[in-house]
Amino acid sequence: MGPIIGFLLAVIPILVVFAGLVFFKKGGTFMGIVGWILTLAIAILFFNTSPEIAVYASLAGVLASFSIALMVLFTILQVTMMDVTGAIRSITAFVKTIAAERYEQIMLLNVGLGTFLVSIGATPVTMLPPIMIALGFSPLAAIALPCLGYDPLTSFSLLAVPIKAPADTFGLDANQMAINVSLFLPVVATGLSMGMLWVADGWAGVKKGFVPSIVAGLTLGLSAIAFVRLFPAYMNLTGVFGGLMAVLALLLLRVARGKPIFIRAGAAGKHVAADGGDAPVMPLWRALSPWVLLVLFCVVISVPEVNRGLYDALGGVQKIHITGDQSVDLKLLTQAYVWVLVSTVLSAPLLIRNRAEAVKTLKVWLKRAWSPTVAAAVFFAIAYVMFWSAKSVDPATGRLVAADMSMNMNYVIGAALATGLGAFLFPLVSPLLGLFGGFVSGSETSSNVMFYKILEAATDKLATASSRIDLMKVFAGHAVAGGIASGIAVAKIVNAAAVIDKIGMEGEVIRKSAAVIIVLTLITGLMLAAWTLF
Repeated sequence: MGPIIGFLLAVIPILVVFAGLVFFKKGGTFMGIVGWILTLAIAILFFNTSPEIAVYASLAGVLASFSIALMVLFTILQVTMMDVTGAIRSITAFVKTIAAERYEQIMLLNVGLGTFLVSIGATPVTMLPPIMIALGFSPLAAIALPCLGYDPLTSFSLLAVPIKAPADTFGLDANQMAINVSLFLPVVATGLSMGMLWVADGWAGVKKGFVPSIVAGLTLGLSAIAFVRLFPAYMNLTGVFGGLMAVLALLLLRVARGKPIFIRAGAAGKHVAADGGDAPVMPLWRALSPWVLLVLFCVVISVPEVNRGLYDALGGVQKIHITGDQSVDLKLLTQAYVWVLVSTVLSAPLLIRNRAEAVKTLKVWLKRAWSPTVAAAVFFAIAYVMFWSAKSVDPATGRLVAADMSMNMNYVIGAALATGLGAFLFPLVSPLLGLFGGFVSGSETSSNVMFYKILEAATDKLATASSRIDLMKVFAGHAVAGGIASGIAVAKIVNAAAVIDKIGMEGEVIRKSAAVIIVLTLITGLMLAAWTLF
């Protein structure tokens, strides 16, 4: 099989998924299943993958997806409970007291708060869409904006797991990775902030919110650069710090413009309702109780000693063997989704007032949750089938290895780009691999782990032509683009659509957001090429 044919075969499943979503308006879960079946067939028929390994890879992908899929499942339960009981209405009323303009609401919620939430392990693509709808945004904007807001500091999400996972797996310097990644962020975060305004309100929105978007984006990016250099031991809290600094900068901008931080409030015991009038609503402290508990739990489990103690409490029970030397460590008690469930259960007595609300919460949750949960799992399965293609268990060593790595689907894609582009163009285009990996799996972490060895082989090959090509710089650009991909990652979009009952809009959202994502990925490539080659 020639390199061009191999490349085309390897990317066919993703092209089919993209076409089904964007041009044929099929649902993300349906197209994910179609893409998984197609990936299985191509891996088995053309890339020397046994049916047994393909099935094992799918199982490994589903188990590895738990940090995303179960997070989706339980955050939808939490947000549904908050929606049914009126907590979302109370939070929305409060947001209106600190951000009257649409561009302020976009920046505060999706840039500042969104970055903070995703950094501690919460999921803004589940939490924020109902609030955006209540604030008067269109369903498309309510889905797209939290997904775009996931992007700026995605490498530091889940307490920096996308950086720590490849560092632990391949013995890399996590702090150096964090420094390299952070250098892209002032430009990327600012671009995404302006991109959100464009998605919501077109160029008129960009014009109105230009200054706040610059302030939010630069604050986010520059605070990340400062934090990873000044506090390397606490690198996992970079996103938490950046999100808080962005919110503070936006509030200070209001003061500098002569605006009060609090615009208006309701009478005692009331808030300004979503329709603009005063109405009795749930007290804000009760409405926020699930999120306050979640933040506290996530901060506590981020303490190294606590984290190790929680992991050791279950020990080897949480390590699931797949085949050969391959296993998936679920790390149950240190995963944010467990604490989302705990915070939901603990706050339920504060929010749910009667049996009818409890029953409605469960019914709506079951209706909303199955599709995005399956979508998250199936896209991980696709990623792992590609990752394990051409591999088999060596009977002598018991390791999963590839007899011919040139038949691995991911390797074929990376090698084709390296060979076809050469030392000058590869750094410019290599972030597209990160975009590809993030789109397929819905996870920068998965993309970083899957493509590291491919990027290592490509840069080693090209180093003979240009000694300036540096693997860690290329990998940083790859990681940033994998984070940018969150804006069009099907698993995240399905999640956001589900919580506002708009499943089926995935293709429309991708069409709208794709321009922002592609432009920022190309800008990342330009920055990487300049950094690497000059």
